[in-house]
Amino acid sequence: MEIEAPPPYEDVNEAAIEEWKQETTTRERIRSVVTRIREPTPASTIAERARASEPVVRDTLADLADLGLVETRSTSQGTLYRRNNQMYLYQQVLELQESYDEDELVSDLQNLKATVNSFRERYGVESPAELAQQLEPDDADGWEDHTVWKTAQKNLYLAKAAISFSDARKVVA
Repeated sequence: MEIEAPPPYEDVNEAAIEEWKQETTTRERIRSVVTRIREPTPASTIAERARASEPVVRDTLADLADLGLVETRSTSQGTLYRRNNQMYLYQQVLELQESYDEDELVSDLQNLKATVNSFRERYGVESPAELAQQLEPDDADGWEDHTVWKTAQKNLYLAKAAISFSDARKVVA
C-alpha cells in the first residue's frame, strides 16, 4: 500500500488575496484599502495593498478625492492620500440609520450608556484612556474591559450621531 504525500503547503494569506482579487473589482479593492488609511500614504503603498497598478490607483484616488471620500496632501515627494474622516463618519452614521429604526437606536443607546457607566463605576475613572493609565501590563481582564469600554464608547457616539442626524433630517424634509 502506497501513501500519498500531502499537497505542498499553500500560503493562506496569498490564497486569501487571490480570492479577494477574484471577488472584487480593482476599484473596490482600492476603496477598501483607502478606507482604512488614517495617515497620509503614497499611491504606491495603496497600490501594493490593493494589488493594483499604480496608474489605476492614482486615477481612482483622484476620482475618490473629487467625491470627497479621500483627502490629498501635496509634498515634495508627491501626493499623499488618506480617507476623509468626516465622510467616513457620515457613511457609518448612514449605515446605522439604514440598518436600525429609531427605536432600536434608542435602545442601543441606553444599553451602551449602561455599559460605559458600569465601567466608570467599576474602575473609578471617566474614560478608557484613564483606565489604560492605571492598568498593569499583565491585567488581562482589565485590558479586555478597556477594549470593550473603548468600543462601547465609540458605538455610543455613533448611535447619538445617528439619532441626531435622523432628527435633523425630519426638520429639513
